[in-house]
Amino acid sequence: MTLAYWERHRFDDLAVAADRDELLKPADQNPDPYAAFLNLLRSGRRDAVCTALEYFHCQDRQARWGFGNPLDEYAAEVLDRARWVLRGTPLPEARGQDRASALWAIQNHAEAADAPLITAALRAVNGDVVDDGAVSAAAQCLYACDPPEDFELVAQLGAMALDEDRPLRVRAACASALASAESDQAADIAVRLTDLPELELQLAGALVLTAHLDAHRPLLERLLATWPSNTPQADDIRDALEEDDA
Repeated sequence: MTLAYWERHRFDDLAVAADRDELLKPADQNPDPYAAFLNLLRSGRRDAVCTALEYFHCQDRQARWGFGNPLDEYAAEVLDRARWVLRGTPLPEARGQDRASALWAIQNHAEAADAPLITAALRAVNGDVVDDGAVSAAAQCLYACDPPEDFELVAQLGAMALDEDRPLRVRAACASALASAESDQAADIAVRLTDLPELELQLAGALVLTAHLDAHRPLLERLLATWPSNTPQADDIRDALEEDDA
């Protein structure tokens, strides 16, 4: 178990520090992590709440291995506290880790109503630790939206994906997040992505356009013809075209 930055954060309250330490205890010390988690989550302290959010995110990551998140019953409360963190004033000493913990915690739970908060977080990103969490939360938020999705969130992801001054990793992640959107606005951005030289961005744009085959089938067919035969995810696009033919 890891709590990232919060493992070494200095709390000015011994009881809060003890709850954090309880989350880190190995199983052979018979910890009571869930009580500690709730104490931190409900503490009203930004640093303590963020520690609980990071712990929830760790449990979500473990769920990928088929164990499930034992804290899922608190998901609504976690979402509420993450929104509280994102609306609040960042801790200067955390250097973005507080926002990052909130964003990671809601990566599987963000709702359509969270679009303004996530958009604001994306606008604050400048290559810091918030990048991945913000983009992941944005993808979930778009997935939860009914088309047309939130205009500002789609526009922000598109602007970041098209920004040549950003690292390719960040641009590709933003472009991939747009695959959760089905609006014409997302499709317009995707067409621009397919015209870029970077294969990662072409692929991400093409995946968005699989929801718009009536208008963009010829473009996707041309892209497939130009890509190497072993291009990752090209089969997903090929399958979408074949399914549309069936």
